[in-house]
Amino acid sequence: MRKVTRLKNLYEGPLPPMVLTDYESMSKFLSSGVQRCKASGRNFDLFLDWAIHALLASLTADSASRIFLPKTKTGPFELDDLIPISGLQPSGKKRIQLQEVSLIAPVWNNSDLESALEAFYDSGFADVKLEQPFGGAYIEELRLAIIDSPADVSVPYVLRTWNRGSVELNTFKLKDLESQISTDGDNWYYQEDGEEVTEPVLEPRMAALYNCALRRYNSV
Repeated sequence: MRKVTRLKNLYEGPLPPMVLTDYESMSKFLSSGVQRCKASGRNFDLFLDWAIHALLASLTADSASRIFLPKTKTGPFELDDLIPISGLQPSGKKRIQLQEVSLIAPVWNNSDLESALEAFYDSGFADVKLEQPFGGAYIEELRLAIIDSPADVSVPYVLRTWNRGSVELNTFKLKDLESQISTDGDNWYYQEDGEEVTEPVLEPRMAALYNCALRRYNSV
């Protein structure tokens, strides 16, 4: 079977991880936690819950950061920059209340953000049910919405900041993803048209989050 590797420009990925949220450091922390829990009898889920919370907080905090990158290195955000699941079959579609989820919708265009802020102000801070189609994904167990649409990601990003709005997204379940995609922190691996595809991990925090989520929620 031929192995396919698709190289991407690394600068197009989200910002680099910080402190304990990179893949290697998080893996060492969790390995130590496993040993401590074996010795003490404590439930390791406590460590996984903290790791998932920390990784989600770090990733969602960067949704506004891309506007500060040099203009020669900015570009529209793509779902597969985080996790290459755009070619996988979702379990369905779901309307997501933005105030109830963690949202990754990296803003990359200053003028679009300014326009979204002005429109939100002019609307009287309205709670908008967005009807236009948005690309991206919603991972149910993590309550994580990722938006990468050709439409303006600034609009749902601004709505989420003020706990407003809803969007409809393709929905994925971890139990379905586990059999289709895996990662070792350096690469993502999945099947496409009968071939094994290898994609470089551009965002180590997402790889760590995915593996933590599989351990936490698929063990229940």
